[in-house]
Amino acid sequence: MANLKKKRRLMFRRKRTLDPSIIIDYKNPEVLKRFVTDRGKIIPRRISGATASQQRAISLAVKRARYLALIPYSLAHRQERSFATEMSAIASAAVSSGPGRGPRGDHYRDRGSYRDNEEGGSVEDENNKDE
Repeated sequence: MANLKKKRRLMFRRKRTLDPSIIIDYKNPEVLKRFVTDRGKIIPRRISGATASQQRAISLAVKRARYLALIPYSLAHRQERSFATEMSAIASAAVSSGPGRGPRGDHYRDRGSYRDNEEGGSVEDENNKDE
């Protein structure tokens, strides 16, 4: 019974290879985006299938393209708003907060200011009474 061992079947995975006809250039951001994750990290060689020289060329091209702002450092950034959209967002926030409220709302007013005394006057009024 000890001689009846199961034979292992060796499964060989086919190596992933990168097409050598692909021209890796920092001026071609569409090609470079294939080698960058959504977090902005350069995809490693074992996943992309690039050779060592291709991987060096990819990393150099990605870094140059980032520096020249052809591709972003991180692809997951929010889209920037234009000046008009930014101002309308600020205006709508001011209108929705109501009159007399600051950007923080009135939860500071509910607690009372540290400058207010028991009569409702401010500390400056109390200082002027002494004179």
